[in-house]
Formats: sequence, structure tokens, C-alpha cells
Amino acid sequence: MSMTKVVRLEEVEPRETFSSQYTQSKSVLLASSQSLQVASTSGSDQDPNDLELVEAEDKVYPLPENWPNIQQLLRRKSCELVHTTSPCVKKAVSHLELIQNIIEEWFREREEETKSRASVHEVGSRKQLRFARSNEDGSKLFLNSAKSRSSLTSVPSSAGSLAIRGTGATKDEEYGGLDLPFLGAEEVVDEVITLLARLENNRMEVINKLGQEKEKVIRLNGKIDRLCLKRMVEMPAVVQKEHEACIMDLNELQWHVAYATRNDKRMQDRCNIAEVLNSRLIEDLAFVKKHIPLVEEKLELELEAMARITNAQTETVTELDTTTQRQEKTASKSSEALQKADTERSHIKRELDTVKDELTTISEELSEAKMTNNAYTHQINDTKQQLKDNEQELTVLEVRYENAKVAEEMQAKKVSELLNKIAEAEFEHERLENENTRLLQEMNQKKNSNNHKIAELDTKVKLHDSKLRTILLKNQNAEMEVQDYHDKITDCKQQKVADEKNVARIHKERMKLQQQMTVTMEEYHKVQHINTSIRDQLENEQEKAFKSEESLKVTVETLRRQVKDEVHSRTVLAARINSDSTELQRAKGETSTRREKAKKVATEVDTLVDEVLVKVKKLRTAKKENNEKKENLTSQLEQTKKQHEESQKAFRSKIGGIEPHHAYLKNEVLALDKRLDHMSWKTELMNKQMDDWDREQHTMDRLVSNTQKAIADFEERLEEVNIQLKTSRKLDEDLKLDHENLLARVHGNDKNHRDFMEDRQRFLEDSEVDRLRRLDQNKQLASQYRQMQNKFIVMKDLLLNTYEERVKLEEAIKDCKQLQALQQRMHGAMLEYFKYRELYNKSELRRMQSESQMNGICVADLQTQMEVALKSITSFMETQMDGKSARRVAWDMINKHQEREEENERRIGIKLRGASPVIPPIRQQPVQV
Repeated sequence: MSMTKVVRLEEVEPRETFSSQYTQSKSVLLASSQSLQVASTSGSDQDPNDLELVEAEDKVYPLPENWPNIQQLLRRKSCELVHTTSPCVKKAVSHLELIQNIIEEWFREREEETKSRASVHEVGSRKQLRFARSNEDGSKLFLNSAKSRSSLTSVPSSAGSLAIRGTGATKDEEYGGLDLPFLGAEEVVDEVITLLARLENNRMEVINKLGQEKEKVIRLNGKIDRLCLKRMVEMPAVVQKEHEACIMDLNELQWHVAYATRNDKRMQDRCNIAEVLNSRLIEDLAFVKKHIPLVEEKLELELEAMARITNAQTETVTELDTTTQRQEKTASKSSEALQKADTERSHIKRELDTVKDELTTISEELSEAKMTNNAYTHQINDTKQQLKDNEQELTVLEVRYENAKVAEEMQAKKVSELLNKIAEAEFEHERLENENTRLLQEMNQKKNSNNHKIAELDTKVKLHDSKLRTILLKNQNAEMEVQDYHDKITDCKQQKVADEKNVARIHKERMKLQQQMTVTMEEYHKVQHINTSIRDQLENEQEKAFKSEESLKVTVETLRRQVKDEVHSRTVLAARINSDSTELQRAKGETSTRREKAKKVATEVDTLVDEVLVKVKKLRTAKKENNEKKENLTSQLEQTKKQHEESQKAFRSKIGGIEPHHAYLKNEVLALDKRLDHMSWKTELMNKQMDDWDREQHTMDRLVSNTQKAIADFEERLEEVNIQLKTSRKLDEDLKLDHENLLARVHGNDKNHRDFMEDRQRFLEDSEVDRLRRLDQNKQLASQYRQMQNKFIVMKDLLLNTYEERVKLEEAIKDCKQLQALQQRMHGAMLEYFKYRELYNKSELRRMQSESQMNGICVADLQTQMEVALKSITSFMETQMDGKSARRVAWDMINKHQEREEENERRIGIKLRGASPVIPPIRQQPVQV
């Protein structure tokens, strides 16, 4: 006889998820219905293992299409306060078990009555009511009832359809009719049908929500991918722009370095050229020093030869006059050339000063550009760091947003379950939703208005910031210009002091020169008196004019060389001026290009900063939207909490209304307990059947082992469920902590934002006051600047006039110094000249006296010789009428006569050396111009 153990549903824990409960309950219901049908067709000969295999192979089948719309779905449910639907299933199963127990007890009573009556009356009428099939033997009937009970109660969460059949039998007319007990099967079937319909509705709602969640996940994944692609496209473009800007800056710096190296090379070339010229001048000086003795010897020889050229004295006088005229012309030309050179030098100095000023301005502009470039680079680095920080915060916010989404989904699931289980709150929920939509519309309108106001305020703030920046830049430029002018004024003051000192020194030197001029004039008058006394002797000594002629020729040649050098230097200066002008134009062009590049870089940096600000605004708006969503979620949570509290209050009131009925049911339970006590004496009859059960101990042991295994499985599942509950509690606590942290952070951010806005408002007010004050200062500075500019122009004119006077004085001083040096040298030379000339004149007088005596003797000899010669000439002329031989003889005679005179002069000189010293000729010193 096959036996099964009844396992109550209260001893089995619920499954892990709602879906598993649903599928299990549905499969169990279908399996129970199939098992009942199989039991009704096949009988009691089937093995319980086969039944377990059949139940394991069951599948979840959907409900039919024409499932009725049961009105009992809207009545109050017993599982309203529980998250799962297992209490409803347990309730239905417990009702079925009660019905089964009542039927089995009724069958037992009927069997006992029939047995007792069969012993007294052999023939009678009987009536049996049983499940599946009828058997003659009472034990088989009991086994069939046990099988049907095991098939109904072996599954923990389902109840199937019952098949009730009645069979008639003979009944004794002596006994009264047997009353059938009230089973309540129709109510149980109605409850099972409503339970199935409710489970199907819940399943369809869950499937729809699952599809919505999947669509939401797909939509969010697509949005994330689009944002990632957008970021991947935009970030390289921004990086490329920054890279191009850095390349432009590097190219400009390389150009500046190359320009500096070129200037350095030019200066080195100029230094090399100057060194070469200096070496050439040194070589020329060495050459002159080397050849001075030769020149002096040549001069001595020329002085000796000058004595022989007495006949050309008249010509030299005329030539001397012409040379004096030429000298005056050359002196006038040299003075004009010197004046022109001085004027050109002054012009060159002015142009160099202007070029230096422009170079200083350019260098200052370059330093300002470098400063601005450094400021922009620092700003770009700060913006990059801010972008990195914003990206990190964005990633953190995205993670938190995903966590919040997960929490929101979990809360949504909980809310959906609560909404599905609380049917009475649907109408109130709809009302609240309408109110919520209305409030959302109002909130959106307020948001739009507030956003519009914020945008207007942001535009105003930007305008004020741009105006403030322009004003600050103008003030900085004005301050820098004022500082430059102050520096220039200090330099002018210093230059003025130095010029005053120089003028005082020049006046002192002028006084000294005047004193020296008076001394020189006195000496000049003395020399003039001496000159008048010696002029008579000069007329006799005009032979020395040749020396002065030669010296004048030398001076003319030196002046010509100087003029050539001045012309060459003028051409060189003109070439340098042209090269400097070209370089200036080039530098101006380069500065203009640099300014344009700097402007382009500034505009690009401004655009990048605007883009960064736009991105920051977008991130702020996204953050605001997230904060608003969080606020909405918190408001929804508060509303759900309020609804939960209200539902708890309603359920408590309902429980208060159900408690009297519960007391009534307790009384009935007591009555049933009494009836059970009455039924306990009937258990003795069951002991008889226990003997039969002992025979089938093996089957029972196997069933016990199976049940133990099932219990072990259920305990493992219970442990897993406990672990999952712990993890869910931890997650709930973590989510609560995150929620609290988010709320604290939101409050902190709001507070910081308010503080920041207050600070910005204070800063704006202070900056407005400062701007007005700076405007007044700027006006004052502008007026002072105009006054100082006028003073500067006047001082500049005065300084230029003083500078021109100083240049003229310096030129006059230089001329005076040169004249003084020349006069000193001339005075010394004239003293030596007159001293030596006196001695020379005395020696010449002596020589002339001796020569006159010798000449008298020679003239007498010559007369005698001339007579002889004339005789010979006449004789020769008579013999030869040609004339050539006469000329040759005459030249021979003249040469012999000259040789004799030279020998006589030598002899006379030797004689005179012992009497008086021989005076050497005057050595003419070269005049340095």
C-alpha cells in the first residue's frame, strides 16, 4: 500500500522572488489538477515515484484567452499587508485541506457505522461518497483517500480542481437517512479561480513593467553612447586648437630667438670690421713712425737744395699767393664740411635716440605681450584643471546618478508592488497624480521664469565683467604710461642737472680760455713787434719761402685726405642710416604681425573660455535638473510614506472592525476543539490501521528520507534567503546613508551657492564703487597727464635748445682748443725759428762777406779767362760755323765753373767751422689738424 506524508504549507518558506513564486504556484496548480485526473483514470496502482516524475516534468501553461472577469478581484484581500501573494495561496490550500479532512472523517464514521450495522443486519442500503473510484475493501478506500490528500498537499503553494463523484448502494430502510456534511467546495473553487485571475493580472503587469524598464535601459544606453561619441569628437578638436596655439607661440619664440641671433651676428661683424679698421690705423701709425727719419732726411736734403733755387723766388711768391688763396678756400670748405658733418652727426644722434625710444617701447610692448601670454597660459591651465575636476565630479555624479537610478528603480518596484497591493489608494493616487501634474506644470513655469531671470542676470554680469575688464586694462595702460612719463621726467631732470653742471664747467673753461687768449694776444703783440723788426731781414731771406710752400702742400694733402675720409665716413653713415631705416621698417612690420598674432591668440583664448563657460553652464543646469529630480523623488517618497501611514491607519481601523468576528471565530474553534476531544476516542480505531502502516515501514522510511532531503534543501534556501535579506538590508542602509549624504551635500551646495552669490553681490557693489572712484581718478590723472604733457613738451623744447647751444659751445670749445694748441705749437716753432734764423743770418752774412771776397778774386780770374775764352771762341767760330760744338764747350765750361765754385764753398765752410758753429736748417714739424 502506497503512503505519502502530508507537508503543511505553513512549514515551507516562500521563494526568492515574486516571479519564481508565481511560476511555482501556477505549475503546482496545473500539476495537482493533472494528478487528480490521473488518479481518477488510472486508479491506485500507480507508483508514487512516477507521480513525482510527472510533477517534475510539469510546465507553466498560460490561462485561456476567454478567462472570465471575476468581480471578486476588487474585494478585500487577505495578503494586502504582505509583499508576497503566498498567504492567499496558503488560505486556499488550507480550505481544501479542511474540506478533505471533513470528507475523510465522514467516510470513517460511515465505515464504522456500516461495519457495526453489517454485524447486526447483513442486508441493508448504503451510500458512499469518495474521490477518484469506489473499492469494496475499506482499506483500499482509505488508501485512495490518502493518495488524493497527498496529491493535494504535497505541493506547498497551490490547490487544484476537485473531482467529486457519488455512488449509490443498498440502504436499510430501518435506519434513518444520513445527512451529508456542509463542505463549502463551491466557495473554495471560487477563491481558487479568483486567486488564479489575480496572479495572472499581477504577472501581466510585471511583464509590462519589465518591458518598459528594458526600453528605458536601451534608451539610456543610447543616450550614454551619443554623449560619449560627442565627447570623443569635441575633445580632440579642442586639444588640436590648444596644440596649434602652442605651436604658434613656439614659432614666434623661435623667430624672436633667430632675430636676436641675427642682431648678435651683425654686432659681431661690426666689431670685427672696427677691429680691422683699428688694426689698419695702428699699422698706418707704425708705418708713419717708422718712416719719419727718412722723411726728415729727405727734408734736410731738400733744405740743402733750396739754397740752389734762389732764382725761382719770384715764382714762389706768386705761387705762395695762389696757395694762400687755395688754403683759404680749402679752409672754408673744410669748415663747411665740418659743419655739415656736425649737423649730420646731430641728426644721426636724434634719429638714434628716436630709434632707441622706439626700441624701448617695443621691448616694453613685448614684455607686456609676454605678461599677457603668461596670464593667458595660467588661465588656460586653470581652466584645464577646472575641466578635469568637473569631469571627475561628473563621473562621480554619474555613478551616483546610476546608484540613484538603481535605488529609484528599487523604490519604483516597491512602490509598484505597494500600489498593486493597495487597491483602495488608486483613486487617491490618481487625484494626487493630477495634483502632481498641476504642481509640476507650475513648477516648470516657475523654473522657466527663474531660468530666464538667471540668464538675464548672467548676461548682465557678463556685460559688467567685460566693462570692468576693459576699464581695468585702460587704467593699467594709463598707469603704465604715467609711470613711463614719470621715469622720463626724472631722466630729464637728471639730464638737466648734468647739463647745468656741464654748462657751468663750460663757462669756467671759457673764462680760462679767455685768460689764455689775453695772454696769447699779449705774446702775439710782442711777437708782432719782433716780427716788424725782423721783416727787413725776411725780405732778404725769402729763400725760406719754399719750406713754407712745402709745408702748405703737405697740409693741403692732409686736408684732402681728411676730406676724402669725411666723404667716405658720410657715405658709410648714409648706408648705415639706410640699413637702420630698413631694419626699423622691418621691425615695425614684425611688431604689427606680432600684435595681430597676439590679438588672434587672445580671440581664440576668449572663444575657448566662452566655450568652457557654456559647458560649465550646461553642467550646472544638469546638476540643477538632477537636484530637482532628487527633490521630486524625495517629495514622492514623502508622499508614499504619508500614503503608507494612511493605509496603516485604515488597516488598523479595519482590524478593529474585524476583531469581533475574530472572537466569534474563536468561539467556533473552541466548539471544534470539543468536537475534536469527542473524536479522540475514535483514534483507537485508527490504531488498528497503524498495524497496517507498520507493514509498510520501508515505504515510510523512504518517504521520510525524501522529506528530510526536502527539509535540508529548504533550510539551505532559508539560509540563502536570510543572506539575501541581510544584503538587502545593508543595501537599504547604504542607500539611506547615500541619500542623507546627498541631501547634506545638496544643502551644503545651496548654502555655498548662496554665500557665493552674496560674495559676488558684495564684490559687484565694491567693484562698482571702485569703478566710479577709478573713473574720477582717471579723469584727474588725465588732466594731470595733459598738464605734464604740456610741461614735458615745453621742457623738451628748452632742453633741445640748451642741447643745441651746448653742441655749439662744445664745437666752439673744440675749435678754441685746437687753435690754442696750434698757437702754442706755432709760438714755440716761431721762437725756435727766429732764434735759428738770427744765427743763420749771422753765419750767412759772414759767408757772404767771405764769398764776396772770393768772388772778387774769381771775377778777376774770370775776366782774364773770359778774354782767353772769347779769343778761342772767335777762333773756333771762325773755324766751325756749326754751333753745336760751341754749345757743348759752353756747357762744359759752365759745369767746370760750378764744380770749382762748389769746391771753393767747401773749402770756405771748412775754414768757417773753426771760427763759428754751423747752424742746421730749420726742421719743419708736421702740423696736426
